[in-house]
Amino acid sequence: MNEDRELDREENRKPGRKQEPGSESQAHQPNVNGSQALKHLQSTTPARIGVGRKGGTRPPTKAMLAFLADHAEARDAVQSNLSAEFVERFCRQYDCTLVDSSAGSRQDFVLFPPRGKRLSDAALSGLKAKLKAADVQIVISDGLSALAVEENLPDLYPMLLDGFEGLHISLSSPVMVQWGRVAVADQIAHAAPAKVAINLIGERPGLSCAKGLSAYITFNPNPATTISSDRTVISNIHDGGTPAIEAGAFIVKVVQRILKEGVSGVRLQALG
Repeated sequence: MNEDRELDREENRKPGRKQEPGSESQAHQPNVNGSQALKHLQSTTPARIGVGRKGGTRPPTKAMLAFLADHAEARDAVQSNLSAEFVERFCRQYDCTLVDSSAGSRQDFVLFPPRGKRLSDAALSGLKAKLKAADVQIVISDGLSALAVEENLPDLYPMLLDGFEGLHISLSSPVMVQWGRVAVADQIAHAAPAKVAINLIGERPGLSCAKGLSAYITFNPNPATTISSDRTVISNIHDGGTPAIEAGAFIVKVVQRILKEGVSGVRLQALG
């Protein structure tokens, strides 16, 4: 039986011989560009689908180079810090205070996640003198992509200010956290105190996007009691997802409802 199969393969390899369905050559050289349905699917997502193969199981050169470039951008996003120019400009324009989390460096932040969830005692003490009681406390954290913050915040933040002002929702002074994670906003907003914490944070980069921002919104934030399911999340904020301006308007509506209902996270979702 094995000899018969090998003879069939040899016959299929002869010049001019039409390949039978499921033959070895067909399996390694799919016609990924011949389907209109596939082309439509490729146009609707940045995911790598139907890239084809060359020389057996290898991806085409163009697809491989694109993969390597996206992988490098994702690695750069994780390792990058907020630029001094961006921080200085934003903090001056919006009276924002820059603080560090208890992580001592970017490497420390990546290797020991809990250190990014809290400020040092000295940083928190200094903030308490500046923050004021308000409906909303906005925190900006570099998270795992400082690039996402620098890319999206200039369009997003003014939308939040205009929206909250129009609804007479009060804001405390914004705080920017270097090496910050989601939960650090609970500690800051609780110190203000504020009814709602918003953490605008750079998300973990992937191979299709390294500049995605998310907004984690929490009612009655408390570092001792708040858990992940208490947060309402608006994610995928970037040019290829939800544009920053549109996301800003939506965040305002969500916060308005959270203040009205007095809950966030899964309890807000349960209300329909």
